[in-house]
Amino acid sequence: MSNLARPLTPPVDPAGDLLDELRAARAGAAPLPGLDPATYARSHEGFERLSDQRQLIAADLAARLLRHEGDVSVLSVGCGDGTLDAALATALVDADPGRRVRWTGVEPYAGSAAAFAERLGRLTGRGLDLEVHATTFDEAPVAGPFDVITFVHSMYYVPDVAAAVRRAHDLLRPGGELLVLSAPRAELNALVEVLAPPVEGHEQWFSDDVAAGVRATGLRADTPTTLGARWDAAAADDEVLDFAVQARLTDDLRPTVRSYLSVVSAASPGDRVPHPVDVHRVVRRPCSG
Repeated sequence: MSNLARPLTPPVDPAGDLLDELRAARAGAAPLPGLDPATYARSHEGFERLSDQRQLIAADLAARLLRHEGDVSVLSVGCGDGTLDAALATALVDADPGRRVRWTGVEPYAGSAAAFAERLGRLTGRGLDLEVHATTFDEAPVAGPFDVITFVHSMYYVPDVAAAVRRAHDLLRPGGELLVLSAPRAELNALVEVLAPPVEGHEQWFSDDVAAGVRATGLRADTPTTLGARWDAAAADDEVLDFAVQARLTDDLRPTVRSYLSVVSAASPGDRVPHPVDVHRVVRRPCSG
């Protein structure tokens, strides 16, 4: 028997090879166009219909909100059209019809802000006080204190994570909690990193950027929890596919993107793309002295 070592065979990584193919195709090219606000809002809804993430988020946040007793004040940053917030506000109102709920939404796209106001407005006769600002968080004229502040998939777009975390923390009452839900750099967001254009001059922030931003403020955060959602990429039309990668894809890129998603899906239970989200929690500590 020969004592010569056999040459090592490089591991097969079809998903990685396809990402490399996309990187090569984009090398030196101008950034792809981003999604206009109306298309973003519409395709977001299509994306959510193919994912179980919204249900997981709703259950997780409802459980957290219901731990608060008595009147509750909530600030939802990047509230979108209010689909999630309406479910959470309804859970609070139904659990204690005698409580007052103050719900403030901040959403830069006016169309979604109007839909938020309409959805949440249906609860104003049941003890809910509603406020909505169609602007960005750093420009929103919101006044605390709040019991809960949420950033559900919206911290990606702020100019400075640490600054947003610090401002949100300062708007909390002592004992109030900041909840930032952000995706990790997993299979789906590998496409975003390769294909998405910059947002206001920066790449999108992901879960590790949120953790780094919290550390930069000197605040303490709980260990993040992860909600293990999955997405049915095979059923996505071209518009939803664009939302998934946060860019308007060209026809020459779509086949490679779909091949990548097919490979990732095949390696996952249920033939669905892993689509997790991390929940970061920061509590405002009571003042000492």
